Formats: sequence, structure tokens, C-alpha cells
Amino acid sequence: MGFFKNMGNPQGKLGNIQLKSMNKEHTPVSLWGLKHLDISPDDIILDVGCGGGMNVNRMAKEAKKVYGVDYSIESVNLSKEVNQDLIAQGRVEIHEGNVLDLPFEDDTFDIVTAFETVYFWPDIIKSFGEVKRVLKPGGMFLIGCESNGADNLIMKLSEKLMNMTVYDDGQLCDFLAQNDFNEIKAYLRDGKHKKEIIKFDGKVFTIDDDYDHFSISDKYVQWMTVTAKK
Repeated sequence: MGFFKNMGNPQGKLGNIQLKSMNKEHTPVSLWGLKHLDISPDDIILDVGCGGGMNVNRMAKEAKKVYGVDYSIESVNLSKEVNQDLIAQGRVEIHEGNVLDLPFEDDTFDIVTAFETVYFWPDIIKSFGEVKRVLKPGGMFLIGCESNGADNLIMKLSEKLMNMTVYDDGQLCDFLAQNDFNEIKAYLRDGKHKKEIIKFDGKVFTIDDDYDHFSISDKYVQWMTVTAKK
């Protein structure tokens, strides 16, 4: 598998190197996404496409328990390594699995997250339905992406090189609506002007964004977080 296509399903030594790099490079956009999530001490969370395990680690510091699932065995192994202390404490579990057939019972999780991963989901509408299945009634689904659509050169190249599909907020919100999610909201970051654009219930709001973690990408692409409730 080539370097770029390996990004979607990290394998071997190259995959391990890529995952460690992503743990670092995706930190700014992940932290920005997480600020839209209200985690309580009793929450049980699932991170789908957990990659190198850093977001599992972050959320486990606030939640009762966090599960990670990924179809890449390299991701599973690194996530276990990154979270070995929390696993020993019984606060984290990492599983190998596919979003189209999540290895969990119905109505299990208070929150499901998906950071930088929906680009690679093979049947996104069916995948969203599987996420809904494992969410508790009223549970929250959060999607974090580093770009709102592929209307810029960087993301157009990424689509071709990595065999991925870059969605915009309208598409993701429509896929969620098709699965009967409710309270669907899109949060978009205008890094150049330090603004956050919120789309909800047919309305658009703009607020100041004081997020100050350094990132090069937010000067070129519009970060996106989408949330919805079961």
C-alpha cells in the first residue's frame, strides 16, 4: 500500500509512524472540536476510528469510561500503548472493529465521536445508522473534520491521493437527517478572522472564537465540527 493510501488504514511500520504523526498534527483541530462537547463524569463514550488514541486519552480524563474502535490493527496497538495506564484502571478499552458493524450492544453510549475519519467510511449513511444504534436515546454524536468540503486545492489533492471523500457541512447534516438524528448543528472555524460560524435549524450565527492553539491548516481550510442527538 502506498504512503498516502496507507493514511486511511495504517499498516506496518509506516502506519505506526503515520499514526504518531497524526496524534500530534491533529491535536489543534481535535481540541477545537472537543470544546463543543460537554462531557460529564458519568458519561460512557465511544471514539470511532480512534487512530493513535489521543482523543480517547483526552476524553477519558473527564468521562467514566471511553472505548476506542478502529479497523486498523496498528491503530488498535498504538491506542492501547498510549492509554495503557487508563486501560489498567478500567477506564479505557480499545477494540478492533468496523463502523459498519460496531461490536457493541444497542443504546450503550452517551457520546460517540469521530475525528478525522468519516472521509474513509465506505457507506456513510449506513455508518451513521450504526452510530445511532449504539447511542443511548438523547445521546450525542460529534464529528470533527479539518476541512469543510473539498473546494480548495489541498483537499482536492487529498481526495485523489488518499482515496477519501471530503464532505461539507450540508452533506453531513443531510446524512444525519436521513438517519433521523435531531438537534443537528454545524460549527465552522474561520481561522483567518478568529470567528466561529454556527448553523442550526436553518439559521446562521457568527461569534468570536478565542481558540489559540497554533495550527497552519486553519489559515487555509475551514475546520468543521458537526453535532447531533439521537
